[in-house]
Amino acid sequence: MNKLIFSIFLSAALSITSFANTSNDTKNHIQNTLYQAGLQATIQNIRPSGIGDLLLVEIKDGPMPLLITPKGDYLIQGHPENNPSPAVLIQKSLQTKQPAGTPITGEYKNLLLANTKNLKNMTADSMFFHTNIHGILWGVSGQGGTPFLISADGRYFINGDISSIKNGEFSEIDSEFEWSKNNHVLASLDKKSLIAYPADNQKAVVYIATDVHCPYCRLFHKDIKKYNQKGISVFVIGYPVYDESPEIMRQIWCETDNKKRQMLLDSAMKNSNTIKNTHCKTTHNPLAQNQKTAQALAIMATPAIFREDGALFEGDFRDDEFFKFLGL
Repeated sequence: MNKLIFSIFLSAALSITSFANTSNDTKNHIQNTLYQAGLQATIQNIRPSGIGDLLLVEIKDGPMPLLITPKGDYLIQGHPENNPSPAVLIQKSLQTKQPAGTPITGEYKNLLLANTKNLKNMTADSMFFHTNIHGILWGVSGQGGTPFLISADGRYFINGDISSIKNGEFSEIDSEFEWSKNNHVLASLDKKSLIAYPADNQKAVVYIATDVHCPYCRLFHKDIKKYNQKGISVFVIGYPVYDESPEIMRQIWCETDNKKRQMLLDSAMKNSNTIKNTHCKTTHNPLAQNQKTAQALAIMATPAIFREDGALFEGDFRDDEFFKFLGL
């Protein structure tokens, strides 16, 4: 989801041409909400989408329709697509709305996976979370780490993100959901497979997904001692994205002593050629589990820096805005 839906139609006037099967009060509310949020396009129709309580808003000359909640507080730009896998019944009791960002139960997950058995990237490592939209779950595929939206009954996919409208203001992402979801993911990481740089007088905690060949990861790593002195504890998630990184980082993480891992990572961040293939005694990859878990953080690039509550830092960590982000 991006600002396209509120910027592409600036030359058109907002109007309503047809609203079938939706109450006038709801139509007017949706119209006014979208108008106040900046949409200036012709809305041709508002009707039930067939997915939970979501309404389908058809926009003239729009690239795709909008799905919006009856209250007009959450929306998705995208078109529902049928799940190609055979249907497996999911009890309504499992589809009950839960706090946004919380993972679904194991029983529910098994039934969703049964509903997606024709999709090869949907494995046991796939993860699903409740959202602020009743009837919609956020998921990430176990193979490939592709994020997606899926209907609570498992029968529809939507390739898009959930946006929000609060007090007339449009936001590209639902931050409340993202923070909560990320908080649950960070809490479920295997702490023994993180490299910890604890502060003596801890005032803040950050998690960083890093790669030893990533230039900005190296810049951040160079200043970890400075961050520690300011009371920031740093926990490193090994997240190799460069082709040459996986084996080098596996060798680092094969060391079980945190101090030894620190020394190896510090060395690799300066020159990865210093890491020899002598630290792993087996083919086991100690990075793997946290990599799979961290897929639900929807990491687009490294370094990805998260506050303990799940908020993603999107600025320049070399500026004071980083410390403000941490409340320091």
